Amino acid sequence: MGLHYIDGERFHRTLSAGVRRLLSRQDYLNKINVFPVPDSDTGTNMGFTLSSIENSYKSRKNASISHTAEEIAELTINNARGNSGAILAQFFAGFAEGVKNKTKISVIEFAEALNLAKEFSYDALMNPKEGTILTIITDWVNTIHKMSATVPDFKKILNLGLSESLKSLRATTNKLDVLSKAGVVDAGAQGFVDILEGINKFIKSGTVEEKIVEIKNPPTNIESISFNEKYRFCTECLIQGNELNRSRLKNRLNDIGDSIVVAGTASKLKVHIHTDHPKKVINLCQELGTVSDEKADDMLRQQHDAHGIHEDIAVLVDSGCDLSEKNLREFNIHMIPVRLNFGNEHFVDKVTITSSEFWEKLDSNPHHPQTSQPTPGDFLRQYQLLSSHYKQAISLHIPANLSGTFQSATLAAQKMDDMPISILDSRNGSIGIGLIAIRIAEAVKAGKSIEEILIIANHAIKNTSLYLGLKTLEYGVRGGRVPNSVKKIADLLRINPVLSFTPRGIKSVGKTFGRKNIIKKFKHYVEKSTNFEQPLRIGISHANCEEIALEYKEEFSKRIGKNNVFISEIGPALGAHSGPGGMVIATQIQGD
Repeated sequence: MGLHYIDGERFHRTLSAGVRRLLSRQDYLNKINVFPVPDSDTGTNMGFTLSSIENSYKSRKNASISHTAEEIAELTINNARGNSGAILAQFFAGFAEGVKNKTKISVIEFAEALNLAKEFSYDALMNPKEGTILTIITDWVNTIHKMSATVPDFKKILNLGLSESLKSLRATTNKLDVLSKAGVVDAGAQGFVDILEGINKFIKSGTVEEKIVEIKNPPTNIESISFNEKYRFCTECLIQGNELNRSRLKNRLNDIGDSIVVAGTASKLKVHIHTDHPKKVINLCQELGTVSDEKADDMLRQQHDAHGIHEDIAVLVDSGCDLSEKNLREFNIHMIPVRLNFGNEHFVDKVTITSSEFWEKLDSNPHHPQTSQPTPGDFLRQYQLLSSHYKQAISLHIPANLSGTFQSATLAAQKMDDMPISILDSRNGSIGIGLIAIRIAEAVKAGKSIEEILIIANHAIKNTSLYLGLKTLEYGVRGGRVPNSVKKIADLLRINPVLSFTPRGIKSVGKTFGRKNIIKKFKHYVEKSTNFEQPLRIGISHANCEEIALEYKEEFSKRIGKNNVFISEIGPALGAHSGPGGMVIATQIQGD
């Protein structure tokens, strides 16, 4: 029997089969990803973009093709990740426009809608490149369009389109020098063909392949491809507003970076760009409307994960962990940023707001900052990226009794079937988490088994103590962590509480007296509470008082050795409550 029309339900079912095929191929697509940069995330990004079609869309009997296509376009724009993901989102936006107000469509109407989707796809890019997913889309759509007048059967015409797309895919190797050098087809193009293959198989047999065995190490010359991208950060965000102009925005972004894709509609746009200035991108987008879902992936770091030398176990923290960028690189520790906002201004911690800007806004902005934990989706995407290059992961986070970050990580880890992830509650914060993460990373580098590493991790958690000294309780009151009545009593009696992380949250564990030299008195309190006869490491995090922190680092280094003292700046996760001038000192007893 032929298939002569598609309605909303059929469209969703067949497209879902294509998405399943793509999802089973993510790791393979990551391995062959060299264009536009060899950061090995194309499969993950396309999968993340399209998985929402299965996870979020509710298929309905007798649903119109118009309604279904519009919902799918909305989902993919919201969840678009990466260059290919943004192009796909724009493709679906064009298709939705092409089937507007239709209940079901014939092959000819399908071909016309695809033609519009193709045009939308090209229009999303600042500088379209042939030999990529765009070429496959063009050749597939042109075949369908050419044959639609004489082949009214969806089964037959999709089969013809697939045959042409396979030829087009093979040809991509010779259309871009980087693909030819690496000996691969374009990863985004391969992903689009995977979708078509899943669709065709479902239409022919009614079956969906749940799991496909892939070549673990495809024969390529990818290792010969060096990262020579001009820009470091793959930056993305979602803009919502009125009468958003894609063309004008693309032109303005052209001065900030390249690999520009702007997908969406007049009321919602997904922006993708490679840049060295994520903050400039976000600021520009905020001029146009409300910005959300900001991210800035470090492509140099992704390149190292994909092609550098590292162990099989990844270590991950959230940015409630205050470690310097130098220490993160040195110990190969990955970080998920928390988000924060001052009123309607939204930022990504350590990405779109600098420390100096944070302290300035904390002092001058009428809105006290609010922080929000990374979402399960943020964690899932990071775990998926890591799963292409690591066999296991240890994910260490701020205490579950203080933040939903631990829960977000747990929910995401439960969806990872192909990589075991150990989620650990640090029972700590700031540089205290940093000391624990460093100890775990050292055990990984030493080649310890996961069982041995977890024993070492739990020992480090148990033997790491953190102390927080504040110049004032004012910011704790502003953030709702400290009752105003407590501040009044402390000010009246000239008491300076020393805080720490406890099973009941951040609580006072001691105090000093007098309003002069508060941080110096705090340091003396920590020294009296610490047994320096034991092998120790010490971490110092400061809140905009680097000079004092460096002085203390030198003093501690004389007592326990300079390699055992680490310094960083307090980030917004804690800084919003500590205020400037505060300090964290963490001590860790060494040994397993």
